[in-house]
Amino acid sequence: MTLLNVGVLGLSHDHVWPNLAALNAGTLGRLVAVAEPDPLLRERLHGLYADAALYTTFDDLLERRDLDAVFVFSDNRTSAELGVRALEHRLPVMIEKPMAADLAGAEALLAASRRTRMPLMVNWPTAWRPALRHGLALVLDGAVGEPIQLNHRGGHAGPREFGCSPQFSEWLYDPKRNGGGALIDYCGYGALLCRLVLGQPERVTAVTPPPRKPDLVAEDNAVAVLSYPRALGLLEASWTQIGGEPGFAMIVYGDRGTLLVHQPRSTRERDRMEPGRVQLVTSSGSRFVEAPPLPPDQRDGPTHFLSRLRARGEVTDLCAADVGRDVQEVITAALQSSAYRRVVPLPLQDD
Repeated sequence: MTLLNVGVLGLSHDHVWPNLAALNAGTLGRLVAVAEPDPLLRERLHGLYADAALYTTFDDLLERRDLDAVFVFSDNRTSAELGVRALEHRLPVMIEKPMAADLAGAEALLAASRRTRMPLMVNWPTAWRPALRHGLALVLDGAVGEPIQLNHRGGHAGPREFGCSPQFSEWLYDPKRNGGGALIDYCGYGALLCRLVLGQPERVTAVTPPPRKPDLVAEDNAVAVLSYPRALGLLEASWTQIGGEPGFAMIVYGDRGTLLVHQPRSTRERDRMEPGRVQLVTSSGSRFVEAPPLPPDQRDGPTHFLSRLRARGEVTDLCAADVGRDVQEVITAALQSSAYRRVVPLPLQDD
């Protein structure tokens, strides 16, 4: 089987390294070219993947005619712009979450994908966790009855404290390049789960207190409440959290039970994750449910993306571009709610 030729646009997003390792360990594609302006990142890449061609500009990579797909791992704003350009070059795109720095960027990506009929996948790292996927499937299958509330919390002590690279930390702390701070970094995970379980909310309310760290411009703590006709979503994000526990990847309260996905994590997010567990609580008691392994074509983002390209099939709903666009709308509404101290109705209206 001929390997698909993969190019990478940007290396400043630290999630690029485990994804390149997954690509290298798989049997579907090979890394042939990388474009990155930062010489230190190019040097790191060359030390790991010496056979890949290295470019200092994104244009040079996009001008190649031997690529079958590209992965995009720059800052959120630049990534959206690069994704649009790659799609317009008739290249399928896998882009790292949350897809863009703002709703306009997400909608531009989705429009480019539809216009060119090129595949676009939003790579959420949590999509490849068996416990979360199994818990989500159980909830959608009615294991807790009608959902009343879905909770998600994501956090750590801050990008620098967590061990993110200088290049990654630089743009994470820049609201223009990131799109915000802790809210856009972590609330998207919960908004994604709410979108799949509950749909798009009718209203979003968010609070972001002043940053606790004096050198920050963006928020380092946030709470967002998503309002539905018969349910609530509660999203929490933090860049000041000490330790990774309690490690709940998702809690769903329903009218016939409660489901909890326990997901302890390592000190650094890019290190190997501990296996998660699914706990189901009903009127008959509490029990842990073993999560089956994910299918071979869903063990990681690159494997799933390239397998779908070969099969000309659709990616999992968690990584669908239209779902990613809806998540971006919720994030944007939350940022607006916090900034203007008001409830923001959805769908968002053009200013």
